[in-house]
Amino acid sequence: MKGSMKHFFIKGFLLVSIAFLQACGGSSDEKIYTISTDISNANFSNEIFQQSTQSIAVQVTFEGDGILVGFPPEQDPVPWLAYRAENVTDNSATIFIEVINEERLRADTYASKLRIAVSNDNGEKFASKDIDVSLLVWQLTPTTAKLNYSATLGDASVASQQFDIISENNQWAASSDVDWLSLDVTSGTGNGTITVTANTQEFIASGIKQGNIILTEVTSGDSKVLPVDLALDNIYYQADTPVIALTKTTNIEALEKTLNISNNSEHVYPWQASTEADWLTLTIIDDNKLHITADSSLTQTNAVNTAEIIITSIDENAVYSENVIVNFYHSDLVVENKIIEPTSIDDSAIVTSPALPVFYTAAENTLRKYHQYTGELENTLIVSPEGTLLEQLIIHPRGDYILAKALETITNDDETTTEVVHRYRINLADNTITELLDADILYEPTDIVRLSSRYFVITQTLEYANEALQVQFWDSANAYFASDIDVAKQRNNIFALNYSTATINRYTTQVNDFGEQSILTTLTHEYHPESLADDQFINNFVIADDEKHLYTISETTEWSTFDGTSFIDQGLLEATAGIVTLQLEKNQSNQPHFLRINTTNLDGFYVDIYDEQQNISATIQTEGNQPSSMKISSDGQRLILNANAADPLVTDRIELVTLTP
Repeated sequence: MKGSMKHFFIKGFLLVSIAFLQACGGSSDEKIYTISTDISNANFSNEIFQQSTQSIAVQVTFEGDGILVGFPPEQDPVPWLAYRAENVTDNSATIFIEVINEERLRADTYASKLRIAVSNDNGEKFASKDIDVSLLVWQLTPTTAKLNYSATLGDASVASQQFDIISENNQWAASSDVDWLSLDVTSGTGNGTITVTANTQEFIASGIKQGNIILTEVTSGDSKVLPVDLALDNIYYQADTPVIALTKTTNIEALEKTLNISNNSEHVYPWQASTEADWLTLTIIDDNKLHITADSSLTQTNAVNTAEIIITSIDENAVYSENVIVNFYHSDLVVENKIIEPTSIDDSAIVTSPALPVFYTAAENTLRKYHQYTGELENTLIVSPEGTLLEQLIIHPRGDYILAKALETITNDDETTTEVVHRYRINLADNTITELLDADILYEPTDIVRLSSRYFVITQTLEYANEALQVQFWDSANAYFASDIDVAKQRNNIFALNYSTATINRYTTQVNDFGEQSILTTLTHEYHPESLADDQFINNFVIADDEKHLYTISETTEWSTFDGTSFIDQGLLEATAGIVTLQLEKNQSNQPHFLRINTTNLDGFYVDIYDEQQNISATIQTEGNQPSSMKISSDGQRLILNANAADPLVTDRIELVTLTP
């Protein structure tokens, strides 16, 4: 048992000897006093700032009337040493020596001495044995508590990591207890730096691989471990979209789509595509492209025909398959432009389905579903409490559900009010509503993104949350409010607009099913177009799925190229005087759509659609009112404009405009 050492040798002499003399009786003048111990040195070692559990037992045999323990007169007491006696008999005892207060000592070597003695009551007969006691307080403090590596199964390598050792001139050795970890430095004295490399090629299965780096203080032989985790992610095939919308009406036709097929590993794994739908033709173009064609003559008319395409590995079972849903809307309808009025909705309260020919709006506390071609209201669903306003609609990339928010003001008993935030997940297949009660995001969600075949919710400050809105990763130290976010789907990279600095920031992502953090991002570029003055801003942007083309709304540039290393400002696509660009969106084929008005004439608002060579492929006139937001249907054939006019004399409405010239 530990306790503070507060007694000197003389004090110990009096207390212990009295007790022992009372136990043993008087002494004989003829007795010869002797004492012996099984050790003469007690050496302790302890890591700095840590409490010790060490105890050294000294076996003592003696001839005399009692046993005495303490510091000899020539030795000053020390605050780090304690002792106690147990198993005392007439001629033997066990003395336990322990260190105390060691967690308060700085790294150094400390020395002291204990004396064990026998004597009679007047000190005329005396025998003693000294025990030299030393305490080494050592420091081998790594600058990290753990090393975490994240890679994908099959990757040739993963970036090495470094950590520093902080030490007060201790001699140390470093090693690993697994053969897949190697260290560039294995010994040293004092401070040091070690680079650790994890070999990813030894493994044939995904999951967490665990090992330790062992740091040993050479003098004492004491050691400590630095844990290491290598998280090897599963391999997933990924199409650049998980759902395809095709359309055939009397005057609209969108029967083809080319998918880009990749995986989240650095290797190319051969794949094959199959479907049970006889109305789909699948053609593999090259190692990473699949062309899909629908035959309308084999499908049901005036219905949505659904099929599934399965992407599987030819010879590598470790790769997870990709399932792509195809929805084909086949109708004999003659599609015309439509106006839905009066309809007053917020710009954040309208979303288009990526899977079906419908769009959704929030009105008061309800979610409304409209057909994008007929303009008919198909369903109204009450979501939030009466008197609240449903807002911030965000639809899942597969079209499975919508996230929404509503604020409810509750009047308390004392007539004060409390504002309650409700967050909902609305299942679009069966209209069930789930309130997300365990969300811990701090800021408002803006997007649901698909990265390496997994889904994350991103907030306005680039928090990355799971689908229950629980934060998985956030670089809070470098956070800012992103006014716009887009994904380069073929590269799994995130682009975010920092409006205050007029920069578009590019982030690479690392997703891992087994890592301590399911997603990590790295800022690689902060792009400010060369032609843009310091007092000018970027209002909106879209990035191509292969990230080679960046389109923006700004005073001096609308198009930039990116080669994987550098951005090049290509200037304006439309430089005609009097033309103002208001909105920008892209379709599933990565064609930018610029909503513009020519202020020099009365032609009204129109949309310029650009091809891959940045030439205008079509110009589409709208229905006249000024739009506050623009959406493109998933089949690329319909424009949904929220003409929420600032003029109170103009009726708010939704305009549905066909994009086929």
